[in-house]
Amino acid sequence: MWTYRGNEPTVLQWLDAISVGHEAHQLAARVRRRRSRALGAATVILAALSAASAFAATSVDDGRWLTVAAGVLAGFAAAVALLQTVADPADVIAAHQRAAAEYGTLRRELEQAILSERITDDRLAEIRQEWTRVESAAPSLSARASRAVAYARTAPTVTADASVPVAAPIVDQEPETTPPAIETTDDTVKELTAR
Repeated sequence: MWTYRGNEPTVLQWLDAISVGHEAHQLAARVRRRRSRALGAATVILAALSAASAFAATSVDDGRWLTVAAGVLAGFAAAVALLQTVADPADVIAAHQRAAAEYGTLRRELEQAILSERITDDRLAEIRQEWTRVESAAPSLSARASRAVAYARTAPTVTADASVPVAAPIVDQEPETTPPAIETTDDTVKELTAR
């Protein structure tokens, strides 16, 4: 039985990929919810304008152009309502939220395994099997959502303005010492981590 350390490159790549899936599905759910609300608001506004045009057409002597405007606005309102109905935002949002929750659970399981510092082949196989199940059940993500999350995870963060002076470090403190390395007696772990 193989045992992996928590800092094994493959394990860390898995954690990164699972984290991207978790965050991308959260982002996709938020984007779909915003889009659904915008389409709903557009439908209401177009229907209200259509109704106002129809009522205004009845009160004006030559209201033919208002009648045409009311018809056009009613057609747009119907098209937007159809778009919202076909998109089925509630089911898609729920599916993305469910996938984000499952990816989050999987992410925490892998993080816990990494913190234990030794991961067996069997545990990795369980995690991989669960990851495959979550991936196949999850709705597809747009490339835009995946890129946005990947970019946000790799973008450099600016912590201070260059024009603001930074205080000098305190010199009187004792230097930090690193704890002594732990000797491993497990030959498999030595073999996998020796590079």
